[in-house]
Amino acid sequence: MDIVGFTLSALTLILLTIAFATPVAEWLRLPQPVMIGGLGFAAGLASWWSGIDIGGQFLDSYDIWFVTSLSLDGQTLLLVFLPPLLYEMALGVNVRRLYEDWFVVIVMAVIAVLLATAFVGASLWIVSPLGLIACMLLGATISTTDPGAVITTFREIGAPRRLLVILEGESLLNDAAAIAIFGTLATLAQMKVEADAGTVLAGFVYDFAAGAGIGIALGWIGTRLYPVLRGSAAAEATATVALAYGSYLVTETVVGASGVVAVVFAGLTTTSAGIIRMGPGNWSTTLAIWNQIGFWASSLILLFAAALAPSLLLRLSWSDVLMVIVVYIAALGARAVVLFGLLPVLSAMGLGTPVTRPQKILILWGGVRGAVTLVLALTLADIGSIAEDERRVIAALAACYVLVTLLVNAASLRMVASRLGLDRLSQGDLALREKIIAGTVADVRDYVSRLAADRRVEPDAIEEMRAIYEKLVEEAAEQSQSAVIPFGERLRLGLAILANQELRLVQLAFEEEAIGSRVIRPLQSNGEKLADIARIEGREGYERAALAVFTSQYRFRVAVALQRYFRIDRPLRGMLAINLTILLETENILRELSRFVASALPEMIGDDAAANLEALVVKRLDHIRDQVATIARQYPNYTEEIERILLLRAATRREATQYRQLYEDGIVGAELYRELAKELAGRRRKLGALPSLDLGLSPGKLIDQVTLFASLSPKQRKSISRWLKSQFAVPGEAIVRYGERGNAMYFIASGVLEVRGLAQPVQLSNGDFFGELALLAPTRRRQTEIVAKSYCRLLTLSRRDFQRLTVKDPTILKAIVDAGERQLGEGFGKALPEEMDWAGKPQASSAEGEAPAGPRAPGKPPGEAGQASEG
Repeated sequence: MDIVGFTLSALTLILLTIAFATPVAEWLRLPQPVMIGGLGFAAGLASWWSGIDIGGQFLDSYDIWFVTSLSLDGQTLLLVFLPPLLYEMALGVNVRRLYEDWFVVIVMAVIAVLLATAFVGASLWIVSPLGLIACMLLGATISTTDPGAVITTFREIGAPRRLLVILEGESLLNDAAAIAIFGTLATLAQMKVEADAGTVLAGFVYDFAAGAGIGIALGWIGTRLYPVLRGSAAAEATATVALAYGSYLVTETVVGASGVVAVVFAGLTTTSAGIIRMGPGNWSTTLAIWNQIGFWASSLILLFAAALAPSLLLRLSWSDVLMVIVVYIAALGARAVVLFGLLPVLSAMGLGTPVTRPQKILILWGGVRGAVTLVLALTLADIGSIAEDERRVIAALAACYVLVTLLVNAASLRMVASRLGLDRLSQGDLALREKIIAGTVADVRDYVSRLAADRRVEPDAIEEMRAIYEKLVEEAAEQSQSAVIPFGERLRLGLAILANQELRLVQLAFEEEAIGSRVIRPLQSNGEKLADIARIEGREGYERAALAVFTSQYRFRVAVALQRYFRIDRPLRGMLAINLTILLETENILRELSRFVASALPEMIGDDAAANLEALVVKRLDHIRDQVATIARQYPNYTEEIERILLLRAATRREATQYRQLYEDGIVGAELYRELAKELAGRRRKLGALPSLDLGLSPGKLIDQVTLFASLSPKQRKSISRWLKSQFAVPGEAIVRYGERGNAMYFIASGVLEVRGLAQPVQLSNGDFFGELALLAPTRRRQTEIVAKSYCRLLTLSRRDFQRLTVKDPTILKAIVDAGERQLGEGFGKALPEEMDWAGKPQASSAEGEAPAGPRAPGKPPGEAGQASEG
């Protein structure tokens, strides 16, 4: 047999082993990594024990030499399998939710890895004759955890999604952090430099920061290349494979930083931007391909590393058992400090999700070490700068520790979850289960009866089946009636069902291309937040979160600041367009959700709880419509255009469904179907991009909407427009605050603002103005606060520009003074300083800083727009 045939035969055998290991692990109720690792270790042990060289039975001497020269050592395993393994993990992370909990993830991953490295290394150094760097290398090797089995358990028991995101982020970043620390310590060992905390930390920060920067940059470049591939899903998926290996190689060889960190951040960048650039169909294909690649990578790296582990383990002596125990206890202790020490502090500060004590115990026990630790252990044996005896011991200790966590922790994880009560349904879930069974069995009984009648089954057989299902219906009804669920528990169950149904509707609309790729992430993230809050805080928390979902977020405030201070409009225009689209899509989803509540929930949770939830959905729907109306008042034409595009998207989705159904029914052939689909895809692409929004912030355009300037000549309006600056305000933003000294006058071109601090709030709207006293009485402090109630477009005139303007054109000063007199009445003059009258001349007396008495515009009742400006 030649070398190619031998390699293919070995690969076939390995793939079959991995394939059949999965169902066997299911049957034995063991985590799949335990099964794969056990098979690899058994194969390695058998090969070492028997001394049989399988390759020697089939290959000649040259082929044996060639295979031996390409043998998989620790460095090779890291290079070949780790980039795709970590990249696949990054693609499955919700980046938006991860960003929101970045601080907790950093603590759980990076800080915990640093703590475990120091804790394990120091403990081993105290009780063993090993050197400090060797002990720290061992600590870094075993500091990375693989909580995959814990995450699976938490998904099964319905743990909060926020907790799952934190655990997924920890699983992703602790591998990168541990390998970065390992690389720093290995470099120090090769340089014969004494290890101190500052040196290690500085090296780690450089490796991590440089790797993250390179990964983000290459990931961003990759997302810009996807459109060049002309929509080919296979080509785009291939490009991501090149990105995974390319980011690792460039960072390691060119920059000298951590390639593993680069791979992680390249994957996160692809996850956040790839779905937008690729589109829903191609993104789903890419994820499916990477799921398969990730399965192969994780299984093969664990199988090969476990097969090489016996050569390390058999170097241990009985006297080294004490060190194994110390390492095991120290690693558990370091993780316990994070879970029971740091995590409660973060939760108390509102930075992390609450984790129950049983969940913490399961996370602690489920901190299994796997393939990455084994590979690093193999790499330890190749560090020539450490004494051979020390290399032998620390590599063997790391391999032994992995074996213990697989055979003890991972194998007993289900039992621990059962003892902690985490695998059992709550009383409410059990009662809901009985109600669902009762309704389902009754439906099945009727269906079977109709089917038997249609097929003309013998009457005796029909009666026999009817009797069977009648008995099941009676039993289910009795159990359902005996399961009395309190109203609060039924409401909680209904909220959970409601949140999951909302997420399902969002995903379905995205897959059918009714929802654009730029909108799917925030909609999914908002749905997951609602699900978590409903589970933890109940109806009140759900309602509060639902009504606050679309308020100004950090990115929105940054976009407003860019427009206001640097006149950069594009981010704000994009945010407003996306926000409007999200609102309109949410409105469609809530209408579907309202119908679902009315039709499906009463039978599950009762009429009273279902009516409560239906009222909650209606309240959310009204809130969304109010926000849409708020934007529509500012930009009616743009809102109408967006609604038209969304309607056309729904029409094309229906059209695509009809074409697909005709093709599946055999009415149209494949060639005609492809032609119809191609033509439809062209129209869909045109609907994919949102139209550009004109914020309408040009002073020249806004000045015509201010009634104060109506009496000015066109030449004067053009002159004053040069001195006016436009400002955009978002709902809830304070334009002026109580107690501050003003330095500008504001003119409302469009929008609604509210004056607070009076006996009753006063509304200001289009054409009104405020802040005129800031121009004439600069030392006076404001007596009120004025807050935007909607999106507003304002014009501002600073005191400095006002003084320059009035010198050039005194009639503008008179226009502002006359308007102030009309708006504030006699109280206006009392607020002026004694050295200035309306025309800028000295006055005989003053009441500096005194609030004007009875500010009200003539002819307007209290409470109307324009009633008060300065208070």
